Amino acid sequence: MLNRRHFCRASVIAGGAFALAGGPLAHAAALLRAGQPLTEVASLDWLCNAVALTSDGRLFVGLPRWPGFEKTPSIAQVLPDGSLKPFPGGQWNNWAPGKPGAQALVKVNTIHIFDDDTLWAIDQGEDAGPQGINPAQKILQFDTHTGKLLRSISLPPSVLPAGANLNDLRLDAEHAYVTDSGLGAIIVVNLRTGASVRRLADHPSTKMLPERRPIGEDGQVLLMPDGSDHQVHSDPIEISPDGQWLYYQALSGPLWRVPTAGLRDTQLTEKALGEQVQFVYDTGPLTGTGIDSAGNLYLAEYDKPRVTVLSPDGTLRVVVEDPRLWNPDALFISRQRELYIPVPQSARMAANRGPGGVNGLQLPFKIYKVQLPPALGSREAVPALVGAPLPG
Repeated sequence: MLNRRHFCRASVIAGGAFALAGGPLAHAAALLRAGQPLTEVASLDWLCNAVALTSDGRLFVGLPRWPGFEKTPSIAQVLPDGSLKPFPGGQWNNWAPGKPGAQALVKVNTIHIFDDDTLWAIDQGEDAGPQGINPAQKILQFDTHTGKLLRSISLPPSVLPAGANLNDLRLDAEHAYVTDSGLGAIIVVNLRTGASVRRLADHPSTKMLPERRPIGEDGQVLLMPDGSDHQVHSDPIEISPDGQWLYYQALSGPLWRVPTAGLRDTQLTEKALGEQVQFVYDTGPLTGTGIDSAGNLYLAEYDKPRVTVLSPDGTLRVVVEDPRLWNPDALFISRQRELYIPVPQSARMAANRGPGGVNGLQLPFKIYKVQLPPALGSREAVPALVGAPLPG
């Protein structure tokens, strides 16, 4: 059963912000309506779909091994001169088919840095196809100063069955929450004990609806090489600032939320947990999200060259819209309240344009940032993690 309480329905004006009467949101709306300057941060030869910054401003990038970019270092630090330094270095960045994957970055899908300045990465492992279990699929945590591996978490087949693909993660003080975009589910890992559980695997909120096709730039549908729609199930994920709610959606929407306490409660049946799921907003396709300390959700839209912000009162406003922003991906808010926006141009990849797809990528790849208006929130705090690092 779905709880379809429409507590976040609103209008949006594509060219600016939704007008509000008085108060801090009105001030934010005025600033957004005026337009936020878009600043280029980096220009890369490798496709980049995720960025993350440390407290001292060191910029790290996620460089996935997508078709045409198989020799990427996977993760790198962007140095002040714009060059890339592979991270963490050595064999981690030099994987190739046929090589062992346990101590290597095989197919990194996202990276994130939380308040302890450690870098977390989702490695989808070596593609085994929809009926297989990907070798070397894992969750990794590194020390950003030394490159030392702090955790490597592999999940059992009961939690990560054949066809599952780890996608994105968020943390609280004791748990990692991960979306499975291959089959559709939310995975919860207890970082104190190492125990993991698979939730909402049979719930429609974690599934991409066939009637909601992922349509992007110029009406181009995200297609597999065989011509079928690219099925991306539960994908973007965020936790509310109070830690009480987990927000998520399939690529093509809509947006849902579920209590984190319910996800963690292994005594709660799947049916009972499903009854706690709430509809949030009828979003379009999203390739990335972010959330700030005030609970504003930032939405990287797939079908428009823009980032919007959905506020807790249900107001949806445009943060930035620019033709350079087609297919923005995983967003990141810095301690200076700047929103970082990587643009991998995923819809322009030949592999995503069906049979005979033509490559439309425009190199180099760019990373941009915009300064958030003062009335919006700052970086969301993440409590320090508990427990000792887990063995691999």
